[in-house]
Parts: sequence; structure tokens; C-alpha cells
Amino acid sequence: MAIILGIFDLLAYAVPGSLYLTTFAYVSHRAGWIDVPSLLGLPSLLLVIAMAVAAFLTGQASHPLGNLVDRFNPFGSMRLSEEAREEFLRRNAIATPRKFLQLDPFTLLAALAVDDKEAAADVFRLRSVGLMLSRSVPALALGAAIALAEIFTGTLPLFAGLTGLFLVLVAAGCLYQSATFRKWAIIRTYELSFWNDDMDARLPDEE
Repeated sequence: MAIILGIFDLLAYAVPGSLYLTTFAYVSHRAGWIDVPSLLGLPSLLLVIAMAVAAFLTGQASHPLGNLVDRFNPFGSMRLSEEAREEFLRRNAIATPRKFLQLDPFTLLAALAVDDKEAAADVFRLRSVGLMLSRSVPALALGAAIALAEIFTGTLPLFAGLTGLFLVLVAAGCLYQSATFRKWAIIRTYELSFWNDDMDARLPDEE
């Protein structure tokens, strides 16, 4: 389980946090607040540890922004769980009478983790990738805004404009893929539950 949590934390928090740190480092260097090249002279191990901790903490602190992205994601939907369930049933109509389909997918995932941690790890991986993508969007949008400012204040306006356009396109792609991976995670949860013979036995019969 420690490995699962390590991968989840790396993708969902450390990667987006590193994007924020990169943006901050660029702005700070351009403004003359810090001399980024001089920081590279620090001991490598100390620098790596400090950057890893800072990236994780920044990713945690920016988590609420990611929640807003999920809420207003134009490619997502408030019915994401229901849509995933409907897609699963379209491909597996035989599962229609199964009782596990009445449970929340996160509850199912907890049951899967109890029975088979390796199987649940596949779902955790999909969820963490989806979180990483959505949590990276604000940092990419900030980078695009900085690139826009560089068009008027920098010495390479064409490069800045192309960079800003690239970051906008990447942010849009992250939005789309975030919703896709979240949906895949729910479908995968239903698929694994379908092959778990003990799943329905745990649930009480409907009265």
C-alpha cells in the first residue's frame, strides 16, 4: 500500500507542484529576486530533497484550485459516475442485476483494496493521473499568462507568443484527458468488481 500512496502523491501533488515552482523560479529570476543559476551550485542531494519537499507542499496547497478545475471542466460532467456506469453496462449487459452497481464507485474501490491491493492499484493509478492533469491546469494557465506578458516586455516576443499558445493547448488537453482518466478509473472499478465473486455476497438484499 505504501507504493500505491507514493505513486499517488507523486502524480497528484508533486508533479503539479513542480510546475508551480518552475513558474515561480522563472518569474523570480526575471524580476531579479533570486539568482536561479547560483542555486545550482548547492549540494545536489540537498537541492533535490528541498525541491521535492517544496513541490509536494506546493501541490498540496494548490489542491483547492484543482478542485475548481474539476468543477468547471467543460469536458467533465456532474454525472461522470453515472455515465461511466452506463458505459460499463452497455458493454456488459449481463452485469445489470448485480448489486454492486448500486454502490458508490469509491466505496467499491475501498472493497477492492481490501481484497486485492494490486488490482486496486490499477484504479489508483488512473485516478492519480487524472488528478495530476487537472491540478496542472492552473500552473499551465499561469505560464501562458506570463508568456503573454513576455510578448510586450521580453526580447523574444515571437518565441513568447508561441510558448503561450503551446501552454494553452497543453492546458486544454489536460482538461480533456483529466475527465477521460477519471471516467476510466470508475469503469475499471466496475470491471474489477464484476469479476469479484464475493462483492455481491457482502451486500444485503434489497427490501
